Amino acid sequence: MSFQNVAELIDSFANRGVTLWLDEGKLKFRAANGALSAEDKECLKANKAGIIAHLEKRAEEESNAFPLSPIQKSYLVGRDTVYDLGGINTHYYMELEIDEKIDVARLENAWNDVVTHDDALRLVISANGTQRVLETVPTYSIEVVELESSEQRLEKRKEWSHHIYPLNQWPFFTMRVSRVPNTRDILHFDFDCMIMDAWSAKIALSQMFKLYRSETVQWIDYGFKDYCNDLITFEKQQDYSQAETFWKSKVNELVCEPDLPYAKPLSEIHNHRFARISGELSIDEFTLLQQRCREYRTTPAAVISTAYLKSLLGFSKNDSLTINSTIFNRLPLHKDINSVVGDFTNIAFITLSKKCKNFLECVQSVQKDLWQLVRFHTYDGTKILKFKEGLSPMRAQMPIVITCVLENGQKSNSDVPNGLHQIYALSKTPQVVLDYQVTNFDGKLSVNWDYAEPAFAFETLKQMFATNLNLLKRLFTEKWEEVL
Repeated sequence: MSFQNVAELIDSFANRGVTLWLDEGKLKFRAANGALSAEDKECLKANKAGIIAHLEKRAEEESNAFPLSPIQKSYLVGRDTVYDLGGINTHYYMELEIDEKIDVARLENAWNDVVTHDDALRLVISANGTQRVLETVPTYSIEVVELESSEQRLEKRKEWSHHIYPLNQWPFFTMRVSRVPNTRDILHFDFDCMIMDAWSAKIALSQMFKLYRSETVQWIDYGFKDYCNDLITFEKQQDYSQAETFWKSKVNELVCEPDLPYAKPLSEIHNHRFARISGELSIDEFTLLQQRCREYRTTPAAVISTAYLKSLLGFSKNDSLTINSTIFNRLPLHKDINSVVGDFTNIAFITLSKKCKNFLECVQSVQKDLWQLVRFHTYDGTKILKFKEGLSPMRAQMPIVITCVLENGQKSNSDVPNGLHQIYALSKTPQVVLDYQVTNFDGKLSVNWDYAEPAFAFETLKQMFATNLNLLKRLFTEKWEEVL
């Protein structure tokens, strides 16, 4: 009898008031009077070895479990269709084009080495709100998918980009190579964001390609589970009174349910698909934007966030708009923290009012908020909305997100090697209707909106996106105090 069937057997007994447990390796049971028939006793006797093995395995797993982070918990809860924009997992999918034909066997060996060293890649998430690291896992096989045309590859993208990983099973990632005649190999990689964020995925891929090219990886003796345990100790030592005072003073300004031109009510959207609309600023254009930021004594992150807010405000019936800002929050709890793979996501909120007279006044307001976000970046952002009364937990609160990942041009341990080009990516998140993904990994500013497809008419979304991109380009040449 398999473990799955033994688990069902134990559950069936439990539902009838029969408790099974181990006492020094021996199977014991407790049952209400008459709950256990002679047939039941024979069943227990026949399956005794399997039940003991299963209970031993369950006890070992429970002893190794540790709590999910607040963000991981929110991702887990969002899988439930009882919530607006629920019924999906938090998922990231990417396609990487390779300049050379991939040696899949060598790539597979490299990836399995990474899995052995990065414990987040061996995580299993449970429905009870805990996670555990498997000490050993089976060798992971990278599937090679032979296709006849690029059109078939696009059809596979639709399927692979929306995969939902079942709980309590390893792995929470998939890696494939697709091949189409007379085209380059494409590496398809996706994962559930409960095990790692996008920045961590870059670290893991960088490690894999170093090994693939016979380069050395400096492995560290510290993992995501170590970080989570250290974080619990760190949190107990912190005084968050100033952070709480700040957010209590700001919470009534937050617009939790922005009124945008939705195609249908968000409460009617579940088990849905996401899509992406993309644009970019060239290397020269982004360099020029950075120069203007220096002239106006502000940061690119503030300018990009402000342009996003102003663009959306033009389509909103609200007097103010709030965006949910993703923060990759690696606390310096270990000297090698920047090499750890895991989910380090935190959130905070930025609000902009239509009362701002011009872009310069708007960006100064947003920059002021961003400095406070930096100041209180260790504070758990999932607690902020608890200070606001009257919110329904079932509704999509703060569904407009910005994920801004800007590199400073210095080499890092997450650099993607030469000959590797990301040609497509897509994120999806429960209780999110729009996620503005901004990166500058190759010197260009890549601007992407990942959106819940049923929520917007595509022509409306295109108009909103074009407004945002055009505003960014106006900032190259126009005086910000004259941009309305």
